[in-house]
Amino acid sequence: MNTQLSATWQACLLVMLTVLVAMVPDLAAAGNDTPMGNVLCTVKDWFTGNTGKGLATIAITVIGIGALLGKVSWGMAIIVGIGVAIVFGAAGIVDAMNAGAAGTSVGAASGCTTNA
Repeated sequence: MNTQLSATWQACLLVMLTVLVAMVPDLAAAGNDTPMGNVLCTVKDWFTGNTGKGLATIAITVIGIGALLGKVSWGMAIIVGIGVAIVFGAAGIVDAMNAGAAGTSVGAASGCTTNA
């Protein structure tokens, strides 16, 4: 009985959040002219900027040493490498997927303004 009640509450929460996002399209949009868009661009800059590069370098170094010493499986080392590649290639992946969409007004994934 408790699992059914929990699932019901989760479904209600999901519906309420969906309605909230649908009712506030300005905050849900990821454009550069909205506060939420600015936050998302800042997070993207953290992941792909110097902070992300430093963390990725440390992660690959630690997981590589662990794999060489037999403390971490090679499968986990490959997963970390693929994860880093996806994080740094995400903007290109989104741009490639958006290139085929006709008549969209959404800008490129790398369209965030940068200070560099």
